[in-house]
Amino acid sequence: MADDRPSVLQKIAATKRITIGYRAGYPPYSDLLDGKPAGYVIDLCQQVVDSLRQNLGVARLDIDFVPIPMAARFVMMREGRMDMECAATTITAERQQQVGFSTPIFFTATRFVSLRRNGYKNFADLAGRTVASLAGTTETVKLNAANRQRNLHIAILLCREDVEAFAAVKSERAAAYVMDDVLLAGVMAGWGMSDDLAMSEDTLGATEAYGIMLPLGDDAFARAVNAGLQASAANGRWSEIYNRWFLTPNPATGRSPNLPLSPDLKASLSHLERVMN
Repeated sequence: MADDRPSVLQKIAATKRITIGYRAGYPPYSDLLDGKPAGYVIDLCQQVVDSLRQNLGVARLDIDFVPIPMAARFVMMREGRMDMECAATTITAERQQQVGFSTPIFFTATRFVSLRRNGYKNFADLAGRTVASLAGTTETVKLNAANRQRNLHIAILLCREDVEAFAAVKSERAAAYVMDDVLLAGVMAGWGMSDDLAMSEDTLGATEAYGIMLPLGDDAFARAVNAGLQASAANGRWSEIYNRWFLTPNPATGRSPNLPLSPDLKASLSHLERVMN
């Protein structure tokens, strides 16, 4: 362990409860449905919790869901205010100095959305314009790097939540909003904005992986979480969850992001299946 706290496994075995951090507003990845956390990553984490329950040999393992501000997520994990974070957090070498991560659960690329009528296709089209991005994200880091390397002279409008960023694009306070493509596609489909907004063909940087955020140095807990993910890949439940949230129309809106399984995630699932078998 990186500190003196006991493993999360010991705590949840004793209390029969686990605290999960989540963020709403990113359908179908992570959102609220009828007032309860729902989405791809929520279903996947519930599979992990069920695996933990079985491995600990307890009859029940209750989940306490805690909403987390994006800017406070790493502090909350380090302070032990959540046991695992089920959200859209990118695995980076720098972050791995502060927190732990599960095996990758999703792969995404950084793109931007803009008003369709403006016809922006790539990041060069945004040169000299104002672009919205969320504070504390890898997208902002990459946008700053592109500014320096390509001399784009983009003015970055830092926003706290994507609702604010989308509003800036719609009101033309910003020419575009830069974020992970899966989150952009889901929100556009969920809010019915696909007719007004267009996603860029261009990407910024390499594909990145999301992971379930965990306490730093709790190797026993990380192994147990990864075992649950491996079981979900091997029994086909992970693929079922993906298809439900990304390829099936939302009953409430009738819309679907229609995002097929990416080659990276397909290869990751195949690897986990082989490891399990």
